[in-house]
Amino acid sequence: MGGVILGISFILNEYQKKNDNPKVYYKKHLLFGYNGFIIPMVGVFIKKTELGNKDFLTHEMTHWRQYQKEGLFGFLFGYCKEAINKGYEHNKYEIEARVKSGESVYCQTHYCECVKNGMAKAYNPDFRK
Repeated sequence: MGGVILGISFILNEYQKKNDNPKVYYKKHLLFGYNGFIIPMVGVFIKKTELGNKDFLTHEMTHWRQYQKEGLFGFLFGYCKEAINKGYEHNKYEIEARVKSGESVYCQTHYCECVKNGMAKAYNPDFRK
């Protein structure tokens, strides 16, 4: 049974890696107070307060492109390694997404402060509390 599940996961992963238009889900609440995140093989999840925020969608779509480029395990391993070694603010995956979405140079490496204070492309005073 485990082999079947692994096989289905592999097929879904390969399909979604080629999917340039993943499903975007707008939700009232997201886990951990985030404004958005991706779930590889599923889609992009964005807080309803960011509906219409093209810059923030660009940020999350950058993560989707990172997943497409590196694959499921490469992306998850790389992202987690960066988060453990450098933290959220200096994670290269996050910085790339901030650059692509047009964040200021300051907000690229001080993102939590910028999001909480309304200086970023997305606003959330409760971000990463």
